[in-house]
Amino acid sequence: MVTRPRVHSWQSIREHVLDRIRSGEWAPGDLIPTEQELAQQMGCARATVNRALRELAESGIVQRRRKVGTRVAATPVRRMTLRMPLIRDEVEAMRAAYRYEMTGCEHRVATPRAAAALCHGMPEELVMVRTRHLADDKPHCCEAVWLHPGHLDLPDPQHFGDEAPHDWLNRSHAVTQTRFAILSEGASGSCAVNLGLPDGTPVLAIERTSLVDGVPVSFARQFYPPDHRLVFDD
Repeated sequence: MVTRPRVHSWQSIREHVLDRIRSGEWAPGDLIPTEQELAQQMGCARATVNRALRELAESGIVQRRRKVGTRVAATPVRRMTLRMPLIRDEVEAMRAAYRYEMTGCEHRVATPRAAAALCHGMPEELVMVRTRHLADDKPHCCEAVWLHPGHLDLPDPQHFGDEAPHDWLNRSHAVTQTRFAILSEGASGSCAVNLGLPDGTPVLAIERTSLVDGVPVSFARQFYPPDHRLVFDD
């Protein structure tokens, strides 16, 4: 039996998996070992394997399906994606002190927009989390995040008092795709209050739908004050 070298970084694991695919050991369409099996083989944490496989999935080298496993893509394709940074990273890139607040959390029937994004157009009861993000104690962004409990293993809702929903989602799930819509609208209700703006002030609004294994799992509406500069990385 061949003893494989112990590797510890997700980059090394990614290259290790790529080598086994390139050598033909794992052919297109084959299921590869589970995260737990790879972690045991390589002597590392399962989370490290998850990060490596997530990167390969985003590159189109493998395909991941919940309750099925990870399969070598039949036709590997190099994908170009636009990445919107997490709000925490965006604030810290400004060299500002980041602070997060949960301003509300409830189970409620989806709005028409949330239902269209997550429920195939049929209203269902989802978990809706309202949040506010601050930079140097000034309002930077407020958002309403809808999470589908049927597609996610959600923590206790109070967890989001300490960790923003998108931070949790990116940490605990392999988010493979995000859809964006960018629009302008007038601030109103809790959005105006949380941003400290008069009702009707034009704000930048971003709608983002996150997918895990091709299934929409979250829908968010994010609102930024006037003059916000939006930067995407590819």
